[in-house]
Amino acid sequence: MRGLDWLKDGSKREPTPLYVVFGDDPYLRREAVRRAIRAEIPGDDADLSVARFEGASAKLADVVDELRTLPFFSKRRVVLVEEADPFVSAYRKELETYVEGPSASGSLILAVRSWPSNTRLAKSAVKAGLAIDCSSPSESDLLRWLPSCATKAQSKLGGEAAKLLLELVGPELGILAAEVEKLAVATAHVGEIRREDVAKFVEAGRIEEVWDVVNAATEGKGDLAARLLDDLIAKGEHPVKLLAQMTSSLMRVHHAGRLRAARLSVNEACEAAGIRPFAVQQTTRQHSHLGPGRVDRLPSWLLQADLDVKGGSQLNPRVVLELLLVRLALPRRD
Repeated sequence: MRGLDWLKDGSKREPTPLYVVFGDDPYLRREAVRRAIRAEIPGDDADLSVARFEGASAKLADVVDELRTLPFFSKRRVVLVEEADPFVSAYRKELETYVEGPSASGSLILAVRSWPSNTRLAKSAVKAGLAIDCSSPSESDLLRWLPSCATKAQSKLGGEAAKLLLELVGPELGILAAEVEKLAVATAHVGEIRREDVAKFVEAGRIEEVWDVVNAATEGKGDLAARLLDDLIAKGEHPVKLLAQMTSSLMRVHHAGRLRAARLSVNEACEAAGIRPFAVQQTTRQHSHLGPGRVDRLPSWLLQADLDVKGGSQLNPRVVLELLLVRLALPRRD
């Protein structure tokens, strides 16, 4: 079972004698373990009723003794082995035997990073219990998960707002969850988290305004790009900081363009350049407007602009940025 699906539907499943929580996303692993504990021991005090062992030092005999001891304060006894990779390696054969005849009143939770599905233990675990894959989710999975995360925080989150939040924060589940909670509080009077709320309240929200400047210029809308730049500077944004943010965006456009020139498809090029799928069409329009010549020259233009805004030119830093935008907005000639 995938980790996000387990967080959504785990409470609906019957108790099981074995949970294997594996994968590279620490937030997802932690939350999956918590959900497994609450599936076995409902209530706010569930964590207090869990016997915990460290995988590097845990002894199998101690773990099994805990599992086979009848519970006193709950219907089930739960034993958690954290960072259990060395524990599994040391006692693989013994665990295979245990899984064939597990405790009737105890549940073992193994929290591991690696869990190859072709091992005998993994195959036995599928029959005896539940394996929860907490590998980093895909972008599409995150976009489906974010609205449910908002619902949990007693709010609503639309598709456009979710896309912007993911673009600003990145695919970090823990940070995304924290940002949704903060946004839900900030917009409680509305009951809905809108795209403009994400742009306003997320710490990186000002970056979206910089992207708007870059997008306008690289699609030939020079007047709009200049007005947006004026707005940012009027809000107190320093040209050096603005150029750094523009550079981050434009270098992805450059990398994707070079990869397309090397015969990669636009989707492959954008993925390799770190451009998210929902921005592929935007990047295609930018390449079409700029042409291969200007796409190739972006690094040198950005380097020169960086030198100029930091004192390498007698021009006002604001003028340096405006000249860069003009270069980007001019009609294509190749």
